[in-house]
Amino acid sequence: MEDCGRRSPSAAGRAPRTGAGASRALSALLGGARWAPLARAFEELIDAVYPSRCLVCGAGPAQAGACERHQLPAGPGGARCGRCAALLAPALPDGARCAACRRDPPAFRRALALGDYRERPGLRDWVLALKHRARPDLARPLGGALGALLASAGEAGGEAGGGAVLVPVPLHPWRRLERGHDQALLLARAAAAATGLPVVRALRRARWSAPQGAPGAVSRRANVRGAFRPRRAARRRIAGRRVWLVDDVLTSGATAGECARALRRMGAREVAVLVVARA
Repeated sequence: MEDCGRRSPSAAGRAPRTGAGASRALSALLGGARWAPLARAFEELIDAVYPSRCLVCGAGPAQAGACERHQLPAGPGGARCGRCAALLAPALPDGARCAACRRDPPAFRRALALGDYRERPGLRDWVLALKHRARPDLARPLGGALGALLASAGEAGGEAGGGAVLVPVPLHPWRRLERGHDQALLLARAAAAATGLPVVRALRRARWSAPQGAPGAVSRRANVRGAFRPRRAARRRIAGRRVWLVDDVLTSGATAGECARALRRMGAREVAVLVVARA
């Protein structure tokens, strides 16, 4: 397992110390704008004594909860497939379809990702810590970044949302027990808080499947075939809606495609994918 930083996971799990919260409390206590200069000076003093630390590795100083290595990107960069967000050959323009999508179009309409899993090791650290190092707290900033990505794509709550909903890729109960949390659900909830879009737990795992790409596993598509079933009460909340399927990483697209097919059978108008990283 890769090392995500210079400090231990237990140290990285603590919230970074900053003076912002203390200055707001002081300003409220002293009574408003009159004391704002004193509150700002107090904030600068606290930040000087206790510099903010990176949420992922604990290194400092940090900006917006992340050191230089772990700053969250706002897109994977480079020319990307307009359907699955895969990196395109140099000769193809951004938004063109990759060879795989031309040959066998996925069941989802498009995919958005914060960054590339292989090219951004700092982003990979976020994902690994969230999934395998008992850091569910990282879902909040990651989900907030996903919400900002959605907003840049024209999705938001209320009328502007146009009936869009967020659906997390379901985790099998045994795997949730192993990890202690459901990372896709946490990401969806954090993105919902940032955008105002509702979260609908529309799917359930009908059977356990080996981790995608595990040694000895069958093909990725066969591995997840029939693995997802609709939740009965969710059909009416999906029918006629645009669905953003939320997960941590999009690799081959087999899991997302299987979920998208299940959602379309439930009556979804269209399905798109929203992930932290594109591998």
